[in-house]
Amino acid sequence: KVDQENNQSITQEHFGNWLNLWFETIDEHFEGEYALKAKQKARKMSTFLYLNIFQSRQ
Repeated sequence: KVDQENNQSITQEHFGNWLNLWFETIDEHFEGEYALKAKQKARKMSTFLYLNIFQSRQ
C-alpha cells in the first residue's frame, strides 16, 4: 500500500539506505553475536519486503 501511494517509487536503493542506517545504529549500540543476529534479521526483512513490493507491481 505504501508503494502504491508513492507511485511505486520505492526502489532497492531505499532498502539499501535503510540497511546502512540500521547497521550503523546497531554498531553504535551493540556488538558481538547480538549485533550479528540483528543485522541478519534486517537483511532477511529487507529482502522479504522488497520481493513483496516487486511482486505486487506485476
